[in-house]
Amino acid sequence: MPSPFGGGVLRSVVTTVLILSCAVAAVSSVALLVVAEAPGGVRDLRAYQAAVRCPAAPSAPADCLWTQEFTVSGVHLARGRNDSFRTSLTGPDGARWTPSYTSGGPLLYGIGAGDRVTGTIWRGMLTEIASGEVSQRTTDAPADMRAQIIVLAVVVIPPGLLMAAACVWRLCRLRAAPTPGMVATMGLALGLFFGSLLCLLLLGDRAEDLWWTGGAWLLMATLSTVVARVYVGQKHAAAG
Repeated sequence: MPSPFGGGVLRSVVTTVLILSCAVAAVSSVALLVVAEAPGGVRDLRAYQAAVRCPAAPSAPADCLWTQEFTVSGVHLARGRNDSFRTSLTGPDGARWTPSYTSGGPLLYGIGAGDRVTGTIWRGMLTEIASGEVSQRTTDAPADMRAQIIVLAVVVIPPGLLMAAACVWRLCRLRAAPTPGMVATMGLALGLFFGSLLCLLLLGDRAEDLWWTGGAWLLMATLSTVVARVYVGQKHAAAG
């Protein structure tokens, strides 16, 4: 009976080569992204934080910050995985804005049609809304791209390298059946990959916090390693 940890996959040479190609492509792509984007991934965020208030309403996208009052026409709260949090805002000139948000808090849950909010505009984008002492950033607000890229690297690179190692190991020993070590390595890779995706889903807005993501990933890696070692031990015991 094929093992649920990848033994059935490794029995097929074609599938093994395909997985190896995908793993190498994924690891290479993410590594190139880290090298290309991570050094300057905080450039826009620093520019936004250092921006000063515009002396007058800009007629074109500008690097200064302009704030103005908006009337809330409607609030849409996400109801599913493919849905989004949005607001419909009307400016003093009658222009309508429909910014989106990553979550409903802390502001969206407390406002409704007819309320007034203060919006911050930067480079022609509505980056933040505020009501009283409470504010919330839109998805157009600049973020620390380094954190997002590093999180992506943590999710893709370690599992990808393990998958590639298991596939190369298997291709070097085509005449024999997949060993428990090969199968456990592939199982560990799959566990890390899908476990990391689950961690990101559970962390939600905290996923860009490297402390939270790193801790969750280390826990997932530890559990996956323990499972893989137990599996190999059981296979050796059965063989003995």
